[in-house]
Amino acid sequence: MSATNSPALWPYDAKDRVVLGWKGLLVGILVADVAFFLFWAIPSLSSTPSHASYTLSITLAAMIIGFIPIGAVGVAVAWPLGLALRPVRNQWLHVAAFFAAGAIICVPFGGFWSATAWAFPLSIAFASGIARLSVWKLVRTNHQRSLT
Repeated sequence: MSATNSPALWPYDAKDRVVLGWKGLLVGILVADVAFFLFWAIPSLSSTPSHASYTLSITLAAMIIGFIPIGAVGVAVAWPLGLALRPVRNQWLHVAAFFAAGAIICVPFGGFWSATAWAFPLSIAFASGIARLSVWKLVRTNHQRSLT
């Protein structure tokens, strides 16, 4: 659950308002993995319901295999972004920043150069935003008015 601490018990910098531990990072990466692959599986399920068992088994296999690269990229992006957002108390801004970061990491790979290429960066942005939203209650918050 979300923990609120007094300045005497707050083990982080006084300016840090929202802190997420390694367990929350792991949960976020797992949720991003599931959200990313379901983003692609659900349209396939609705367009070809006769292949539902095949689609779900392939999606499950892709989730398991995809956890490694999603975890590597997730840690590389989420860790520094989380550190940068520690002074920001509003968690909706955290969700928006993770959504934006998920889309921005696709820019070097031509993610927004054509209208048809928008689905991939949006799937990553969706997964990143949902992942940050999923760990909302796992963060430690500092609600003290004084930053000293």
